[in-house]
Amino acid sequence: MEATQRTPSGQPLSPDDWLASVTGRSKHWDVPLIPLERLGILHDEDGLTSSTLLSPLTPGAEASPFFDREWSAVYKLFDLRANGSLGKKIDLVPDNEDQFDLLLCDAVLQDTLEKLSILNEAGALPTEIVGLSESGDYLLVKQPLAFPRGSFEADRKVAIHAVRGVTPLFTGLRRTVVVIWVDNRAWLVSDLHDRNIMRDSDGIPTIIDALIGPVPPAALKHLQWLREAIEDSQALREGRQPKIRKQFDDVDNDEL
Repeated sequence: MEATQRTPSGQPLSPDDWLASVTGRSKHWDVPLIPLERLGILHDEDGLTSSTLLSPLTPGAEASPFFDREWSAVYKLFDLRANGSLGKKIDLVPDNEDQFDLLLCDAVLQDTLEKLSILNEAGALPTEIVGLSESGDYLLVKQPLAFPRGSFEADRKVAIHAVRGVTPLFTGLRRTVVVIWVDNRAWLVSDLHDRNIMRDSDGIPTIIDALIGPVPPAALKHLQWLREAIEDSQALREGRQPKIRKQFDDVDNDEL
């Protein structure tokens, strides 16, 4: 984060500026710069990656994963895109008056580093931030190998509980969102689809990846479900029982 803090807030660097600025400052801050050749990773003329040492896994929207059979580990390469973005994030933005929508947005390096750190701290699958590629156009992370899950809904429920997450009902959003409390603040978590829920080496369901975003003050002001979910997620993180909330069927008709 220190290596990129001089960039305009929230604005991606162009690939040329990235190479000129970020890699130089990375050396100043002693950020590990990893030669991809050490992982046997090569690029063809179309920019596609392959490896002579690691086995490629199915790529996602953010990263290309490679399996290290010797150490039962997975390396994920988050690549710098042509528009200067690196990874994805979510943003809760106003739609109409007092209405909000959860949008998928491009992220920059700081956002992705933050995401990896928050999910790791929350209790998702452990993730090690390895460093940047020597060329500066990849962020490398490492996770233990995860295994196929059982029932998606049942395993997702266990995985959300592991990060002390709260899934609010009746949000009006088009995407399912989970609220977690980490590092003394609330975070929104989404993109918990079937490929992001797996099991660890002990057979316990876990989140291997997700998208996160902060809670905008305007949304907190207008959305009661968000305020309640934050309160409950903080209670769970602090080892307290959350309040018993009324469900839709429990609400008196006069309150509807």
